[in-house]
Amino acid sequence: MTPVGRGVSMGVHESQSRFWENVVGRSREFVHLIYPLLKERLPFLKDYGEEDIYKYFNIVRPSLIRVDADEVTYNFHIALRYEIEKGLIAGKLDVSDLPSLWNDFMDKYLGVRPRNDAEGVLQDIHWSQGSFGYFPTYTLGNVIAGMIYAKLPGLRNKVASKRFNEIREFLRDRICKYGAIYPPKELLIRSFNDTYNPTYLLNYLREKYLG
Repeated sequence: MTPVGRGVSMGVHESQSRFWENVVGRSREFVHLIYPLLKERLPFLKDYGEEDIYKYFNIVRPSLIRVDADEVTYNFHIALRYEIEKGLIAGKLDVSDLPSLWNDFMDKYLGVRPRNDAEGVLQDIHWSQGSFGYFPTYTLGNVIAGMIYAKLPGLRNKVASKRFNEIREFLRDRICKYGAIYPPKELLIRSFNDTYNPTYLLNYLREKYLG
Protein backbone atom coordinates (compact mmCIF):
# COMPACT_ATOMS: atom_id res chain seq x y z
CA MET A 1 0.00 0.00 0.00
CA THR A 2 1.32 3.44 -0.90
CA PRO A 3 1.22 6.42 1.51
CA VAL A 4 -1.79 7.76 -0.39
CA GLY A 5 -3.74 4.67 0.58
CA ARG A 6 -3.93 5.28 4.31
CA GLY A 7 -4.76 8.10 6.70
CA VAL A 8 -2.04 10.24 8.21
CA SER A 9 -3.19 9.96 11.84
CA MET A 10 -6.07 8.79 13.99
CA GLY A 11 -6.74 12.41 14.94
CA VAL A 12 -7.41 13.23 11.29
CA HIS A 13 -9.46 10.04 10.97
CA GLU A 14 -11.58 11.00 13.97
CA SER A 15 -12.11 14.50 12.58
CA GLN A 16 -14.16 13.02 9.76
CA SER A 17 -16.51 11.04 11.98
CA ARG A 18 -16.78 13.82 14.56
CA PHE A 19 -17.55 16.34 11.81
CA TRP A 20 -20.32 14.29 10.19
CA GLU A 21 -21.80 13.08 13.48
CA ASN A 22 -21.82 16.39 15.34
CA VAL A 23 -21.36 19.39 13.07
CA VAL A 24 -23.61 18.02 10.34
CA GLY A 25 -25.74 15.41 12.10
CA ARG A 26 -26.75 17.59 15.06
CA SER A 27 -27.25 20.75 13.03
CA ARG A 28 -30.58 22.50 12.84
CA GLU A 29 -30.54 22.11 9.06
CA PHE A 30 -30.07 18.34 9.22
CA VAL A 31 -32.76 17.95 11.86
CA HIS A 32 -35.10 19.84 9.53
CA LEU A 33 -34.35 17.33 6.77
CA ILE A 34 -34.88 14.19 8.82
CA TYR A 35 -37.73 15.34 11.03
CA PRO A 36 -40.49 14.22 8.60
CA LEU A 37 -38.88 10.78 8.32
CA LEU A 38 -38.48 10.46 12.08
CA LYS A 39 -42.09 11.47 12.61
CA GLU A 40 -43.22 8.91 10.04
CA ARG A 41 -41.18 6.04 11.49
CA LEU A 42 -41.55 6.89 15.20
CA PRO A 43 -45.23 7.44 16.04
CA PHE A 44 -44.53 8.78 19.53
CA LEU A 45 -42.93 11.86 17.95
CA LYS A 46 -46.37 13.14 16.95
CA ASP A 47 -46.36 15.02 20.24
CA TYR A 48 -43.02 16.71 19.56
CA GLY A 49 -42.14 19.44 17.11
CA GLU A 50 -39.00 19.89 15.07
CA GLU A 51 -37.54 22.31 17.60
CA ASP A 52 -38.07 19.74 20.36
CA ILE A 53 -36.08 17.17 18.40
CA TYR A 54 -33.27 19.63 17.70
CA LYS A 55 -33.00 20.49 21.39
CA TYR A 56 -33.09 16.81 22.33
CA PHE A 57 -30.19 16.06 19.97
CA ASN A 58 -28.21 18.95 21.46
CA ILE A 59 -29.08 18.87 25.15
CA VAL A 60 -26.06 19.68 27.35
CA ARG A 61 -25.74 17.85 30.64
CA PRO A 62 -22.99 15.94 32.46
CA SER A 63 -22.91 12.30 31.44
CA LEU A 64 -21.20 9.33 33.03
CA ILE A 65 -20.70 7.60 29.68
CA ARG A 66 -18.34 9.09 27.09
CA VAL A 67 -20.19 7.85 24.00
CA ASP A 68 -23.40 9.47 25.28
CA ALA A 69 -21.77 12.82 26.00
CA ASP A 70 -22.82 16.04 24.28
CA GLU A 71 -20.49 18.24 22.24
CA VAL A 72 -19.83 20.66 25.08
CA THR A 73 -18.84 18.19 27.80
CA TYR A 74 -17.31 15.45 25.60
CA ASN A 75 -13.73 16.69 25.77
CA PHE A 76 -13.77 16.58 29.58
CA HIS A 77 -14.18 12.82 29.24
CA ILE A 78 -11.06 12.77 27.09
CA ALA A 79 -9.11 15.00 29.48
CA LEU A 80 -9.85 12.57 32.31
CA ARG A 81 -8.52 9.61 30.35
CA TYR A 82 -5.49 11.57 29.16
CA GLU A 83 -4.49 12.49 32.70
CA ILE A 84 -4.82 8.87 33.85
CA GLU A 85 -2.88 7.53 30.85
CA LYS A 86 0.00 9.91 31.55
CA GLY A 87 0.19 8.63 35.12
CA LEU A 88 0.10 4.98 34.04
CA ILE A 89 2.73 5.36 31.33
CA ALA A 90 5.01 7.33 33.66
CA GLY A 91 4.68 4.61 36.29
CA LYS A 92 3.16 7.01 38.80
CA LEU A 93 -0.15 5.11 39.02
CA ASP A 94 -1.03 1.48 39.67
CA VAL A 95 -3.96 -0.22 37.98
CA SER A 96 -5.52 -0.64 41.43
CA ASP A 97 -5.65 3.16 41.72
CA LEU A 98 -7.82 3.60 38.63
CA PRO A 99 -11.40 3.10 39.88
CA SER A 100 -11.20 5.66 42.67
CA LEU A 101 -9.05 8.07 40.64
CA TRP A 102 -11.48 7.86 37.75
CA ASN A 103 -14.39 8.67 40.02
CA ASP A 104 -12.54 11.63 41.51
CA PHE A 105 -11.74 13.03 38.07
CA MET A 106 -15.39 12.66 36.97
CA ASP A 107 -16.45 14.58 40.05
CA LYS A 108 -13.81 17.25 39.40
CA TYR A 109 -14.45 17.74 35.67
CA LEU A 110 -18.17 17.02 35.33
CA GLY A 111 -19.68 17.04 38.80
CA VAL A 112 -20.97 13.48 38.56
CA ARG A 113 -19.75 10.31 40.25
CA PRO A 114 -20.11 6.75 38.88
CA ARG A 115 -22.10 4.33 41.00
CA ASN A 116 -20.04 1.37 39.79
CA ASP A 117 -17.08 0.54 37.56
CA ALA A 118 -19.32 -0.22 34.58
CA GLU A 119 -20.29 3.45 34.62
CA GLY A 120 -16.69 4.37 35.35
CA VAL A 121 -13.31 2.93 34.55
CA LEU A 122 -14.55 -0.17 32.69
CA GLN A 123 -16.82 1.58 30.18
CA ASP A 124 -14.26 1.78 27.34
CA ILE A 125 -12.50 -1.07 25.55
CA HIS A 126 -9.36 0.92 24.69
CA TRP A 127 -7.11 0.05 27.63
CA SER A 128 -8.15 -3.60 27.78
CA GLN A 129 -7.09 -3.99 24.13
CA GLY A 130 -3.87 -2.04 24.63
CA SER A 131 -4.89 1.17 22.86
CA PHE A 132 -3.03 3.56 25.12
CA GLY A 133 -2.71 7.07 23.74
CA TYR A 134 -5.78 6.76 21.53
CA PHE A 135 -8.23 8.85 23.54
CA PRO A 136 -6.65 12.25 22.72
CA THR A 137 -7.33 11.59 19.04
CA TYR A 138 -11.02 12.21 19.71
CA THR A 139 -10.33 15.73 20.95
CA LEU A 140 -7.87 16.32 18.11
CA GLY A 141 -10.67 15.19 15.81
CA ASN A 142 -13.05 17.69 17.40
CA VAL A 143 -10.50 20.47 17.00
CA ILE A 144 -10.04 19.66 13.30
CA ALA A 145 -13.81 19.36 12.85
CA GLY A 146 -14.10 22.91 14.19
CA MET A 147 -11.55 24.01 11.61
CA ILE A 148 -13.51 22.32 8.83
CA TYR A 149 -16.69 24.04 10.01
CA ALA A 150 -14.96 27.42 9.81
CA LYS A 151 -13.28 26.80 6.46
CA LEU A 152 -16.05 25.06 4.49
CA PRO A 153 -17.94 27.79 2.60
CA GLY A 154 -21.72 27.79 2.94
CA LEU A 155 -21.86 24.62 5.02
CA ARG A 156 -25.29 25.29 6.48
CA ASN A 157 -26.79 26.03 3.09
CA LYS A 158 -25.23 22.88 1.69
CA VAL A 159 -26.79 20.76 4.43
CA ALA A 160 -30.16 22.49 4.11
CA SER A 161 -30.25 21.85 0.36
CA LYS A 162 -28.98 18.25 0.66
CA ARG A 163 -25.75 19.03 -1.19
CA PHE A 164 -23.81 16.49 0.81
CA ASN A 165 -21.75 15.59 -2.24
CA GLU A 166 -20.23 19.08 -2.14
CA ILE A 167 -19.29 18.62 1.51
CA ARG A 168 -17.74 15.26 0.69
CA GLU A 169 -15.77 16.75 -2.19
CA PHE A 170 -14.44 19.52 0.06
CA LEU A 171 -13.21 16.93 2.55
CA ARG A 172 -11.73 14.86 -0.24
CA ASP A 173 -9.91 17.84 -1.69
CA ARG A 174 -8.59 19.21 1.59
CA ILE A 175 -7.86 15.98 3.50
CA CYS A 176 -8.59 12.60 1.96
CA LYS A 177 -6.70 12.89 -1.32
CA TYR A 178 -3.40 13.43 0.50
CA GLY A 179 -3.56 10.21 2.48
CA ALA A 180 -0.40 10.01 4.59
CA ILE A 181 1.86 12.02 2.28
CA TYR A 182 2.22 14.88 4.77
CA PRO A 183 2.53 14.80 8.57
CA PRO A 184 -0.70 15.90 10.31
CA LYS A 185 0.40 19.45 11.13
CA GLU A 186 1.76 20.04 7.64
CA LEU A 187 -1.47 18.72 6.14
CA LEU A 188 -3.51 21.13 8.23
CA ILE A 189 -1.30 24.06 7.30
CA ARG A 190 -1.53 23.19 3.61
CA SER A 191 -5.30 22.71 3.71
CA PHE A 192 -6.46 25.22 6.32
CA ASN A 193 -3.50 27.56 6.82
CA ASP A 194 -3.46 26.68 10.51
CA THR A 195 -2.61 23.79 12.81
CA TYR A 196 -4.53 22.28 15.76
CA ASN A 197 -6.11 25.61 16.64
CA PRO A 198 -8.92 25.05 19.21
CA THR A 199 -10.29 28.56 18.63
CA TYR A 200 -12.43 27.31 15.75
CA LEU A 201 -14.01 24.61 17.90
CA LEU A 202 -14.66 27.04 20.74
CA ASN A 203 -16.19 29.56 18.34
CA TYR A 204 -18.42 26.84 16.88
CA LEU A 205 -19.62 25.79 20.34
CA ARG A 206 -20.21 29.38 21.46
CA GLU A 207 -22.13 30.18 18.28
CA LYS A 208 -24.28 27.08 18.57
CA TYR A 209 -24.97 26.97 22.29
CA LEU A 210 -24.69 30.61 23.34
CA GLY A 211 -25.52 32.49 20.14
